[in-house]
Amino acid sequence: MKTLTLKKTGYIIKGVADISPWGGGRGCIEMDSFKLEKISNKVLLDNINDGGFGVQSINGAICDIYENYEGTLQYLKTKKVGSITEYTEEYYNQI
Repeated sequence: MKTLTLKKTGYIIKGVADISPWGGGRGCIEMDSFKLEKISNKVLLDNINDGGFGVQSINGAICDIYENYEGTLQYLKTKKVGSITEYTEEYYNQI
């Protein structure tokens, strides 16, 4: 029997950002994934993004948090940070 040991190298965050586009209103967009070494609400809020789209503001996000084992991802949990609209929740639940 063979054994493979992988070291945990941090976390990968994926998810949907709640945004305010230029010109008003609210919407949502899939974020570019990003790496973190530690997880906290502040660190998540500091790193959520608009996938490079360019918006007036990013209000919050629904973040899927994965443990990163040298490139192999293991789902850990989903966390909401900031202000999330019902529309963003509905979109997240459909993808």
